[in-house]
Amino acid sequence: MTQNAETQLIPFDRMKEQVERAIAAFLEQTRSPEAVPAPRIAFEKGSTIIAFPLPFLNEALLASFIGLIKTHLANVRIHAFGDGYYAFQSLGGNLFRTENILDNVKIEFSGLTTSFKAEISKKGGLTQEEVNLAVELYKEAYSAVKDDPIARLRAMGASVYTDNGELTWAYIAGYDEVKKKIRESIILPLTNPEMYNSIARLTRKTFETNRPKAILFEGSPGVGKTTVARILAGEVSVPLVYVPIESIMSKWYGQSSQNLAGIFDAAEDLGGSILFLDEIDALAGSRDQNMFEATRRVLSVLLRKLDGIDSVVSTVTIGATNRKGDLDHALISRFDQSIYFPLPNERERAAILANYAAHLSDEERAGLAGIIDGLSGRTIKDICEMAERRWARRLIVKGMEPSPPPPEHYRQSARTWIEDNRVRD
Repeated sequence: MTQNAETQLIPFDRMKEQVERAIAAFLEQTRSPEAVPAPRIAFEKGSTIIAFPLPFLNEALLASFIGLIKTHLANVRIHAFGDGYYAFQSLGGNLFRTENILDNVKIEFSGLTTSFKAEISKKGGLTQEEVNLAVELYKEAYSAVKDDPIARLRAMGASVYTDNGELTWAYIAGYDEVKKKIRESIILPLTNPEMYNSIARLTRKTFETNRPKAILFEGSPGVGKTTVARILAGEVSVPLVYVPIESIMSKWYGQSSQNLAGIFDAAEDLGGSILFLDEIDALAGSRDQNMFEATRRVLSVLLRKLDGIDSVVSTVTIGATNRKGDLDHALISRFDQSIYFPLPNERERAAILANYAAHLSDEERAGLAGIIDGLSGRTIKDICEMAERRWARRLIVKGMEPSPPPPEHYRQSARTWIEDNRVRD
């Protein structure tokens, strides 16, 4: 007997073409299609798989997914529900036959805080209704991305901070000269735009803004470049868009430059933000060196967005590097100012210790600061945490009540850290 339209299986190649065509039509209506990853469509070990990352997975989106599953599949059981994993299994047309039930189509959603994913799988091929379900799930997942710049940014791997929490300038011990430069070059222009614009109109034949568009943060890892960016974004009340290098680079030719352009466009759609490009030296090295064509295209986008015909208007870009010498000269010239973050001096190291070992006396912190010469603020924090963990283990073993670690415990942790890293070097 011939299968009816509801159960007729579609050949894999035709199914794959149908899904890709439907998604391409959906993406044509999307402002930044590069923000939306393509699904993976494969036939592996006798099963058809359609999988794609999700920009997020909350209760509202999960409820929408369940509604779509009920619409396209007649009989479905809940296979798992909770702890970041939700799975639904079709029972097929006959509810009273349970043999080979796992061969039916299965829909899975997973992810707790990051790496959200959807996967539709089935032994053999898919029916037309199951194909329709896969397409609708994909479209539902990314319908919000079309118009929401924050969702677009997160879909491209960027983190968006709209609240700096409890971070204030007091969290950054010392660095008085760095803080002064940041206030003068970024905070004052962003909080007093009328004054800067008025001066520009009085001095320039053709008006153009004199406010900064791009600032370079230079310094060793762990000196507080990212933390400072969060603090200043909170001070001027704009979102901070943090872009790690891995969210831009792609193995596909041309995709990295598209990712970067999409991030700039989405940040601009926020109507005012600080775009923080971490490890910018890995993103756009010097053209004096042997540069791959893909990297050259990324650098071209970066130069154009910072100071070109389609440069950003409402976004302040901060590039962070610990290897300024590796940056392309044309890129360095695009930055209005370079701010150097030095390693903390002895007085600043003692001030950092006051954040993480507040129970120690000034003399004890000063003595410890002398031992940890040449270390960054992040490393100092790591040493203090090491001391706390070691002290906690000791209290647990001896059955003692909680108490803060003594000074000698911090000194021992500092010497251990220094010795361990000297051995590795």
